Amino acid sequence: MNTLEDYLDIENPREANMITEVRSFYRKNFDLWKSMGYHFKTPDTYLFEFKKRYPGVVIEHSLLNRGLNFVNNKKKPIHRWTSYLEGFSDDFVYEIINQFELSEGHVILDPFAGSGTVNVCAMMKSIDSIGIEINPTIYRILETKTCWKTDPKLILDEYNKMDFSGEPSTRAPSFMKVDRQFKPEILKRILKIKEQIELIEDTSIKSYFDLAFITILLPSSNLRRSPSIGYDKKQTKNIYPELPVEIFKKKIEMIVRDLRIVRKSVKKPGSSNNFCEDSKVFSLPEDIKVDAVITSPPYLNSFDYVGNYKLEIGWMGDAKSTKDMQELRDRMVLCDNVSRKMIKEYAQNPPLLSIDWLDYVTAAVEPRMRERLGIRRRDYPILLRKYFEDIYYVLRRMYDSMKSGAKVAWVVGDSLILDVYIPTDLLTMMIADVIGYRLKRLEIDRVRRSGVRRSFILRESILFFEK
Repeated sequence: MNTLEDYLDIENPREANMITEVRSFYRKNFDLWKSMGYHFKTPDTYLFEFKKRYPGVVIEHSLLNRGLNFVNNKKKPIHRWTSYLEGFSDDFVYEIINQFELSEGHVILDPFAGSGTVNVCAMMKSIDSIGIEINPTIYRILETKTCWKTDPKLILDEYNKMDFSGEPSTRAPSFMKVDRQFKPEILKRILKIKEQIELIEDTSIKSYFDLAFITILLPSSNLRRSPSIGYDKKQTKNIYPELPVEIFKKKIEMIVRDLRIVRKSVKKPGSSNNFCEDSKVFSLPEDIKVDAVITSPPYLNSFDYVGNYKLEIGWMGDAKSTKDMQELRDRMVLCDNVSRKMIKEYAQNPPLLSIDWLDYVTAAVEPRMRERLGIRRRDYPILLRKYFEDIYYVLRRMYDSMKSGAKVAWVVGDSLILDVYIPTDLLTMMIADVIGYRLKRLEIDRVRRSGVRRSFILRESILFFEK
């Protein structure tokens, strides 16, 4: 394992001073790793070493904050149908489309499609796209937001047939804690809306109503998402009996209005071919070859993508038990809420990747598990290994479906796990190099803060590489 001195010119005062800088860095951060000293590298130390290893890769500290979140989409047609915290903005996607010189006749892939920002942007530009999304409820949203062929008048006709009065005959999901999640009068109206949607016979039209139903659940509930879901203990929301019906009506009106906008303004929308699959194991049909990939994977943190959307997943019937939820969670790119049984079985496999930095961070986490009291898990080294091996499998599948020279824009943030810094962006670049991609550029676009150690500065980066 290379140490910092292996990369330094000790006779160069600036480089020799890096050891002092690293020690100072950790003293300022709550005395992290008191007994470990400079052998635990800082973010800047990793960047320094990466430049030495990959001198041809350009590293830019642009800090442009180019819309690497969903906020800017909330007022944009189609995009605004749902709010997806983990998405990025359409402005960013358009910028990459222009940078990659993509146009009609090209194909863009997003292996973590989410609610479809990349796919909708591609359609707006008359570019064909492919979206892969493992979460069946989010996949419903993706499919609906990329379906513009339905006559908006037919949607309005179905809505005008609906009757929200009377007692509902539909039942709430049995495994959900609905009595705690909803006030009685609110629950009654949600069930009535659900009942009326089930009467729609045309499945293509029904999908818009399903999407609208998904969007009424959280604002009508006693829950809030900020960013993880939990009970609104301070009761900050104004919830009243007619709220679900009002939100539902406004959403249908928005969908109709936006469909009319894009059907008029986009003369030849691109097609979006979507798959509800696991991008780690799913192979695109052999006749499909893509010109570019624009995506952002789940970050290496404790964010539970299944648990955070359990309200929507349960009500849509995409999981019928907590066991179903766990099985979906275990199939996704790893978060630390995966089942211990699955990780125990995974640990029996020999390591897939031989990357010294990955060995380094997994070894660094080991003593921290013993030193930290009250941590939820004792298998973090295996969790770390599985996350990066999951990313390897996705990158491998992408490579097989890409044309020669196809370009990738990959957005990811780094992490702090049990006080051990993980250069997720740089490790992802190393994995891409192992597979055979040409590494081009790493753009540090935004500064973040660790959710556990607020003083610890993290970054969000855009990785550029190509086949």
